[in-house]
Amino acid sequence: MAGACDRHGAPEVLEGGGPSSDVVTGAQREILRRPSYRTRSRRLEGMDRVLQRDQSAVAGRRRWWTRRSTVASALLVAAAVAALVVVRARQRDCAATSRLDTDATAVVVCQREYQASRLPRTGALLADAYRRSGNVEAAVALATELLDGEARGNALQILGKVASGRGRHDESARLLQQARTVHRAQGDRLALAWDDQALGNVQRQLTRYSEALQTLDEAITEAVAVGDAMLEGYCHLTVARVLTEVGDVDGAGQAIDRARRLLTVDRDLAQLYFMQGNLEQNADRGMLRSSHQHQAVVAFERSLELARRSQMTGLALSVHLNLAYSLAEIGRVDAAEQHLADAALLDRDRGNELARAVLAARIAYRRGNLALAYSSISERQYAAIEDADERIEVCVMLARIALAIGDLDGAMTWATRGVDVAEEIRHQQVISELRPWVLASRRAPFELLFAAHARAGRIEQAAAVFDRWQGRTLLDQMARPSSEPAPGLASTASMVQSLRQWLPAASAAPLMTSDSSAVRDTLARIDVVALAVADGEVWRLSAVRGHPALDPVGTLDELRPRIDRFAAEPTDAALADELGALIVPADAIRVTDEPLYVVLDAPLAGIPFVALRRDHQPVIAARPVIRAPRIPIVGTCGPRAAVDGAVVLADAAGDLPAARAESGAIASRFGTTPLVGQAATSRALLAARSGALLHIAVHGEFNAGGGILRMYDRAVLAPEIAATRLGPSLVVLAGCSTARSLDPELAASLATAFLAGGSRHVVGTLAHVSDDGAEALIRQFYDLGGAEDPVHALARIQAKLARDSSKDWPYFAVFSTEACLPQK
Repeated sequence: MAGACDRHGAPEVLEGGGPSSDVVTGAQREILRRPSYRTRSRRLEGMDRVLQRDQSAVAGRRRWWTRRSTVASALLVAAAVAALVVVRARQRDCAATSRLDTDATAVVVCQREYQASRLPRTGALLADAYRRSGNVEAAVALATELLDGEARGNALQILGKVASGRGRHDESARLLQQARTVHRAQGDRLALAWDDQALGNVQRQLTRYSEALQTLDEAITEAVAVGDAMLEGYCHLTVARVLTEVGDVDGAGQAIDRARRLLTVDRDLAQLYFMQGNLEQNADRGMLRSSHQHQAVVAFERSLELARRSQMTGLALSVHLNLAYSLAEIGRVDAAEQHLADAALLDRDRGNELARAVLAARIAYRRGNLALAYSSISERQYAAIEDADERIEVCVMLARIALAIGDLDGAMTWATRGVDVAEEIRHQQVISELRPWVLASRRAPFELLFAAHARAGRIEQAAAVFDRWQGRTLLDQMARPSSEPAPGLASTASMVQSLRQWLPAASAAPLMTSDSSAVRDTLARIDVVALAVADGEVWRLSAVRGHPALDPVGTLDELRPRIDRFAAEPTDAALADELGALIVPADAIRVTDEPLYVVLDAPLAGIPFVALRRDHQPVIAARPVIRAPRIPIVGTCGPRAAVDGAVVLADAAGDLPAARAESGAIASRFGTTPLVGQAATSRALLAARSGALLHIAVHGEFNAGGGILRMYDRAVLAPEIAATRLGPSLVVLAGCSTARSLDPELAASLATAFLAGGSRHVVGTLAHVSDDGAEALIRQFYDLGGAEDPVHALARIQAKLARDSSKDWPYFAVFSTEACLPQK
């Protein structure tokens, strides 16, 4: 089943060999639990058994002949490979064979050479060849014999890799540390680098990502120093695996590219392209989908070609399974079925029988045979699925099929199961669970459960599900690692270590909790408009004067072009009227001082809602608007306390003269001194907890990891702000895009980070705003008492600016997590 990174039966990342200083092996072991064709007789015997089973099990003459020709071809290839082993055994010594040839060839050559020489270093090469070829007992026996001699460090390294292959990672780390000690004492830099490469991989398996990156950084340095390009390539591949698991997809892709320039042997490139395919496959699962499955197919096909050439049966099996998945996703179902059949031929021990059954159901689903797909997965099979992501994907597929055939109860059952799995895993708070494709796939069961309730007319239940997934999204995104570029692995390691500290604090934020009874109370007492995207459909959940409603708006694909145009040109009156008629309930627009609370789901969160129009008038001209990251909790809030001091930070980069001038006036208003230029540091920002007002006018950005404030000394990321609980009552973020992020648009933004940190209101921007435009609006904001009443002050300014030629006003918004009712 899928591992932490790979969907179907992925081998471990390249380990390398490294049992001696003068020569090192370069192959990765295949999965030990899968068969390896080690000799010609076993290869022929095994393929005969596969052919017999296939003939009796498969119906249909066409498919039977296809598979029989495949087997016949495999027999010819097997015979040729066996002859090639003999030829190569005569051409190279143990050292060269271990580095450049197949594991089977290395065993033959090294056995012969060790029997003749009895040299400990040759024995270590043989033991490692045994390990990689799957003969683990022979590897352990020989390595144990070598522990008392000059090859002790190499033997410890081999035993450490064996322990890792058996899942005993703590033992593996201990043995590899001992190998490092021996090799360091011997001054053997190359062997030490191999130790570090293997140890980094084990630390990854133990989810000690920061340590893994630091160890691998040392291994790369040593590999470069001794001029071993192959070892350096393996290190970069291991780095790619670590970065993938902590969510840095871009960094992982760069590491794979570096490895591609260094690795030349077929077996190594086979695994490199397998990793490339998995990275593309996973990238296609995010919310901001951009079809990567075609690229995944190209990478997997290249991997399969190289794996066959290198006799890597276990890898070939994994590639067939992954190709079946990706090809089905892009509609090439016939090709997907062929690869699934090829996988069945290689799966001699039926270790992937369940995975093949799930893929068969998915292929039937993509073919449009919903009845077959729906009946293909039994309760027993579902219960046997160990991997959480696989369980969620099965639940999502079956829930989606149930919706398509009108079985709402079935859809609710399967979607609820998926939700339960997602919640169970999220409570573990493991960093590797915060990868972007994991988050996106775990949102899917919530969407389908919402859709089932919505189609059944169960408004309150649908609202409760929507609020749960918004809360989950907030928590997941707030704790995600940023893809902020870092100069080297050491900096990335430091970021990962910080994330471990931020995650528990972010999880405990009150903003992340959910209460279905509170949602019902909210809908009964305040006016709310929420837009939800569920399984590609946009729904409008609204409550006006205590009357909830749930209406379909259209598909996201249909609405996306207009929404994108409106986000770019929110002062286009005709477009604002067109979208307003779709999105804004007519009865929600009345002239009142009571705020309209707006919750926009991730793909729609960039909409400048205040500029939408009904009857040719902007929403903000009728009433104030408060943006909320989820359905707010209703309460009777006391009067806002008078501002007691302020922290004003501005122009950290020295290129915002208007912001610098504005900061002086604001600071003077509150009797303080602005911190500008070199004084606008991260330390000053994170020390602002006690200030009633925090005003920030520096460059703001957002990337796949969330919002970023560019302070003078360093970038401060949204997760850090949420975790450190700054909590000023009012935060004014006058920079660009301070209320934006990617995947989803709002959840990991700076605005949400401050709300999660305890702030009551945050004023932020949804897009780029001009320096002059921001300065003019913010000055009016404080003149109209925005420090005391930010909601109504901003509403009055925006209503006024909507009547002139201003272009920046629609991008400002007030965010809050609470809904205040008047005191009686």
